[in-house]
Amino acid sequence: MKQVGGLTLIEIIIVLAILGVLLTIGLGYFNPDRIAVSQASQVLSSQVNRARLEAIRNNTRGGITMNTAGRGSYQVWVLDRTTSNRVVLQTLTLGQGDFPRVRCQSATLTASTSSTTNCPNAGTYDFTFDARGVPQDQGRISIVLSNFANTFQRTVCINQQGRSQVVSGTCP
Repeated sequence: MKQVGGLTLIEIIIVLAILGVLLTIGLGYFNPDRIAVSQASQVLSSQVNRARLEAIRNNTRGGITMNTAGRGSYQVWVLDRTTSNRVVLQTLTLGQGDFPRVRCQSATLTASTSSTTNCPNAGTYDFTFDARGVPQDQGRISIVLSNFANTFQRTVCINQQGRSQVVSGTCP
């Protein structure tokens, strides 16, 4: 007599239990808020580098201005060499457009003294590069981006040399 091969009920239940545990663990990493905050912090970090390169390319001062009013926004700018006015290259407002799930939680400027502004308040922080791409004397800036529920956050750290990095905690 031939024996029919297949899975027993116990084997199916074990496989489903293992899949359930793996899905529960893995779904936290595919959270849209988590992805949006990570992307927004990477974009902000790359825009700091863009501001430096634009200052070098245009042979003038350039930089990035972080505005903590509302959900937060930032501008990448260079100075017009003839009029000395700021020419805004890009403005990105958090909480709308490409990053509707992201808000600025706080911004901290550490120079001779440290000052922290929570983002619903109106405050601006400039990080300026000269025509050679060297940061002006302004200290360090750390900008904390989070989702609206404040369950996930990333910190963009800009050091005195103008290098930026994204960390999950506080700036080194």
